[in-house]
Amino acid sequence: MTAMVLSIVFTIAVTIRAYSAEYGFYLNEFDPYWDYYAANHIVTLAQQHGGIFGLYYALFNNNTATCTAAVLNPACHAQTGYFYWHDVQSWFPYGRNVAATSQGGLEVAGAVLFLIIHNIFGVQITLYDTLVLLPVFFGAITSIMFYFLVRKIAGDAAGLFAAMVFAVSPPLIERGNLGWYKSEPLAIMLFVGASILMLAVFEKERPTRSKILRATLAGILAGYANTAWGGGDYFSAAFGLMFVLIPFLGIDLASLSPAAISFTAATLFVSAIFPRPGVGIIGNPVGLALIGGTTFLLVAQWAKTWTRPAEYRTTLVKLLFAFALGGLTLASFGLVGGLTGRYLDVIAPWLRGSASPLLQSVAEHMVPTGADYFTSYAILLPLGMAGALIAFRRRNIPMIYALIFGLTGLYFSAAYSRLLVYSSISLGILGGIGFAELAFTIAKPSSTPLVKKKQAPSSRNEMKVIVSVAVIALVVIPAGTFWIPNPIQCNPSSGIYIFCDQSPADSAVSIANGATTYQRASLSDWVQTLNWISQDTPPSSVVIAWWDYGYWITVMGNRTSLVDNSTSNATAISQVGRLLMSNATQAATLAKRLAYDASCNCTRPVYVAIFITGSVVQLSSSSGTTETYYTLQVPSGGWFGAGGGDESKKQWFIRIGGLNESQYLDCVNVSAACPAVDDFNLTPYALSSSLFAQLLPFKFSGNYLVLEQSGTSLSINVTPTYQFGYDDLPPVETFNFGYTFPANSTGPFRLAYASPSLTNPFTCGTNTSCFTTILVYQVV
Repeated sequence: MTAMVLSIVFTIAVTIRAYSAEYGFYLNEFDPYWDYYAANHIVTLAQQHGGIFGLYYALFNNNTATCTAAVLNPACHAQTGYFYWHDVQSWFPYGRNVAATSQGGLEVAGAVLFLIIHNIFGVQITLYDTLVLLPVFFGAITSIMFYFLVRKIAGDAAGLFAAMVFAVSPPLIERGNLGWYKSEPLAIMLFVGASILMLAVFEKERPTRSKILRATLAGILAGYANTAWGGGDYFSAAFGLMFVLIPFLGIDLASLSPAAISFTAATLFVSAIFPRPGVGIIGNPVGLALIGGTTFLLVAQWAKTWTRPAEYRTTLVKLLFAFALGGLTLASFGLVGGLTGRYLDVIAPWLRGSASPLLQSVAEHMVPTGADYFTSYAILLPLGMAGALIAFRRRNIPMIYALIFGLTGLYFSAAYSRLLVYSSISLGILGGIGFAELAFTIAKPSSTPLVKKKQAPSSRNEMKVIVSVAVIALVVIPAGTFWIPNPIQCNPSSGIYIFCDQSPADSAVSIANGATTYQRASLSDWVQTLNWISQDTPPSSVVIAWWDYGYWITVMGNRTSLVDNSTSNATAISQVGRLLMSNATQAATLAKRLAYDASCNCTRPVYVAIFITGSVVQLSSSSGTTETYYTLQVPSGGWFGAGGGDESKKQWFIRIGGLNESQYLDCVNVSAACPAVDDFNLTPYALSSSLFAQLLPFKFSGNYLVLEQSGTSLSINVTPTYQFGYDDLPPVETFNFGYTFPANSTGPFRLAYASPSLTNPFTCGTNTSCFTTILVYQVV
């Protein structure tokens, strides 16, 4: 029965994670393209130099003596081993030290797995296709591993329930579906494996040698998880907290201390092998938590030899207070490293208000709301609370593990939306405990009959089935509401699917929809644009675009980018923001300066790309005439809203660029003239003087707004002045088609390429069609 259920869970996990293949077989989002780029570097060198030393060459060949960071020749750096590789096609002209700034564990693992699959087993598959598929199978395998983990805590029923939760959890699907060759799927799989091994360490009957071996293997997995994902640090730190609490359980510490030392040493050693996190992990909060927790365990064991039993717990509390005071002292003197803004936001969310505009502009750093938890988990929330209460009452080592990872995971998940994966793991563990308790309560005969008449076994069995089906259905509902399209909005007869409510499972990957609100659309604009950049621009070109698209330009466009998704140089990103909001003459001068190559004392060919989404609207007047208007907004909720292109990000150009928002945006604060904040529409100054507006293929024509007439009668007008309409709705700026810098322009910019949906828009509503267009301009 268990094998059958796990087979079903595995199948569901694979199916739901691979569902987006309907829209195209691509790597998803942005970061996976960089990780593919780095893995491809390893694979290419390994295959070029073949034999037993091929992989060694790919990782450790050091030719930095002749090919330094100052040498901007990609061919030279192409023969540098991964751990010495300085990429010069990103962050021009500085380049990027790859191993020190990337998730090395993930990239090396992907390359090695491909070489095993392709070169050893002879499977004819490309590296790209392998990496597209890996996250699907990582997630499905982890679902099965999750069963074995939670079974060690609360038995088979809890384990099976937790496996199902892992398979259908929306946050885990969102950050582990087809093409998500990114940190989380691998790191979480390694963490679950480390946890299974560590819980085996705490089994009383296991010999000390076996405990040390398992703890060492667990440390290797946890350490490698740290190299694959920065968020994996949390898992290691939580183990350190677990070591702190174990002495309070009153168990024999003599056999556990060597295992704890082995785990900590292995975790820190493997983490330090890779440049990131490197040896610095020893002095950052993760290393200090592990070292401090292990040291506390050893001190507690020593204290037991000289403390009277009645005073032992009090002594532990005093020691814990001293350790905490010592940690605070180290932090106050600045001796704790690695405390970046992101980590401080996670540890102390109340400091988030001081975050930089650059950090705030990243979508995955948005704070999750209560609605996110309720819609993602539903019945798991009360089951998780019940599981936490049960774990607290039982207080054995597996239950302490469940409490630590359950409660801290929920706490840290509240910092960023991308960390909701922590809450999925937490509620999977605690919810499994709560479900098992509920199931056993229903299944076992009552010790005190509620009625004198004996209940028929068949009735009791029917009740078990009903309750089981009901609970499982309630668990699946969150995934279903996100996975299955809303039948009200997704009407097959209309053929309009792009604005449906659905989960990350039933949506196109980012390169197919441009990371826009057209979640169910499979569009070719980005694919065709990147192909054009790769084929029709000079190889030495520099392409300037907002940082969101940097990885795509570098990897798929095979051209040098100025900024990218690593957001590692805030100064460079602010320069791009100012360039896009400067006037055309200033922007062209700045673009040429940014594309200057000191190695040849020349300016490289330079292009500027913008990505816009919007609508083409047909308006009919009472006289029977029809007018066509272009807008930079899309149908949304009965009106118009942001589509997700650069027109939706221009406020971040301004903020990160350090410019005055009110000069460029109409209503940045509420006032008598602005009944609501409108940080979307551009001011007349911005429309006439900013490069972004001048690169648009449109000319401003008026403001489209709803007016109330005769009480309840509404009318839509296009007015030349900026004003709010009915119910304080801001206007929608409308445009007529027309280029400021067409293909025959003499400068300072010239249109080089426009992707097809601008002139061939797709239907997205009644009398409305939409476009997702990339415009590439050459700086003349």
